[in-house]
Amino acid sequence: MEQISNVLTLIGGIVSTVLLPLVGVFLFYGQKKRKEEAEAKSAEASAKKSETDNITAYAAEWKELYEKKEKKVQDLDAKIDSLYVQINDDRQRIRELMEKNTELELKNQMLEVMKCKKRGCKDREPPSDY
Repeated sequence: MEQISNVLTLIGGIVSTVLLPLVGVFLFYGQKKRKEEAEAKSAEASAKKSETDNITAYAAEWKELYEKKEKKVQDLDAKIDSLYVQINDDRQRIRELMEKNTELELKNQMLEVMKCKKRGCKDREPPSDY
């Protein structure tokens, strides 16, 4: 019985010395492999997030540039519109001055025709025989 007990103790020692560390290694290996996979997935997700952030930053920059260009175009359109208003006002003023000039030229011609050429006329009134 003592021999059986010694054999059992020997078997127990072998099991605890050889098998338990092997079981521990296999458990640790599986844990390590899962950890590496998780880290790889995390790094991949981080890379995709970084790439997405870069794309988002580029898109924001392009949008800002587009909005600045649109504002500049709108400002230029407003300036062009105000210049057209000024041009139309100037054209209207030129037309009015031309009409006034034409009227004055006609009056001048009429007065030239009605002008009395006789000098020293005391009772002169504008000639009315026309």
